[in-house]
Amino acid sequence: MLKKTNNTILTFILFIISVSLIATFIIQYYLGHQPCKLCIYERVPYILSVFLILEMIFFKKNIKITLLLLSLIFVASTILALYHLGIEQGFLEELFVCESKNISETL
Repeated sequence: MLKKTNNTILTFILFIISVSLIATFIIQYYLGHQPCKLCIYERVPYILSVFLILEMIFFKKNIKITLLLLSLIFVASTILALYHLGIEQGFLEELFVCESKNISETL
């Protein structure tokens, strides 16, 4: 069973994730900024995290497994964000995520 402090921490994390997702949707749909594919891919771990945290708060079953999954999702999200940052700053080149150049020019 979750202790009150753990429940508070999970609620705080859920709040931060929700605010982040709401801000991205406002920027995309209200302000009209179109995200790149990596920006959209970075939303997936946040959405999965929301469902896992809600599952832990309300159902309180398999807490250890859910926390392990949540940790793995956060690690994957961090790696994806660092990859995206590397591309934006010019440290890394795009692999398969963004649109490729014209194949006839490459050949």
